[in-house]
Amino acid sequence: MYDRLKKILPIVLIVIVAVFSVLYFFIGRRYGVEYQDALYFLNSEGGATVYSAKVDGQSASFTVEGNTVTYHWGDTVYGPYTVREDPTAAPGGEWESLDLIGVEIREEDSILFRGGYTEDLFLFIREDGEPDSDLFHVTYSVNGVEHDADGNVVDPHRPSLSTLIRFSQLPQADAHRGNSLMWFLGLFLAGIAALLIKFDDTLFRLHLSFRVKYPEDAEPSDWEIFSRIFSWIAFTLLSLGLFIAGVVIIS
Repeated sequence: MYDRLKKILPIVLIVIVAVFSVLYFFIGRRYGVEYQDALYFLNSEGGATVYSAKVDGQSASFTVEGNTVTYHWGDTVYGPYTVREDPTAAPGGEWESLDLIGVEIREEDSILFRGGYTEDLFLFIREDGEPDSDLFHVTYSVNGVEHDADGNVVDPHRPSLSTLIRFSQLPQADAHRGNSLMWFLGLFLAGIAALLIKFDDTLFRLHLSFRVKYPEDAEPSDWEIFSRIFSWIAFTLLSLGLFIAGVVIIS
C-alpha cells in the first residue's frame, strides 16, 4: 500500500492542480451580480435587462424594464414592482442631515414604501418619519421554515426594498467565482504534499539527525509509515478542499 500510494498520490495531485487551474481560469472570467450567495448573470431580452441565476435548485431572474422590476423564482412571480424616485417623499426634520433619497415603491397598484433611503441602502425612513419596520423584524425557524414575530411564514425569496432599488439601478457585473487566495493556498498545500511524498526518507533521517548518532542506519517503524501515509492523504484532501472552497466563494 505504501509504495502504491507513493506512486498514485503525485498523479492525483497533478490532476487536482491542473483541473482546478483550468476551472478557475474560466469561471474567473465570468462576471455577474452577487445577491444572496448567488451570482446573477446579465443579459438583454427584448429591450429589458435580465439578471439570471440558479437559486435553491430553481431558475431565478430579475427583469428590469424602465422603472419596473419583476423577480421570478421557479414558477413564482414577485411583482411587477415600480421603483420611482420622488424627492418629495423623503422626510425632513430630524432626518434631513442624512441626505435621504426620496423614492416610491409600488407592487402593482399597492404602495409598498414611500419615503427616503440612505445611499448605502442601509436605512429606510417612511414619509411620516418612521423607520421601515422590515429593517428590524425578528424571525425564528421551525423545521427549517422562517416565521416572523407574529407567526407568519417568511418568504425567503421575496425581494427586499433595498434589493428592488439596487436592481432598478441596473448594477454592473462586478463579481465572479474563483477566489485567487484559495487557489494559491490549495497549490501551496499540494506542493507540501508532493515534497512529503518525494522526500519521505530524507525528511525522516533529517529529523532523526538531531536525535540519534547514525540516522542513516535507522529504519522507519510501522507507526512512522502510518504517519507518513496519514500526512500525505491529509495534505491532499486539504488542498482539494481549498480548491473547491475557492470555486464556491464569490469574489
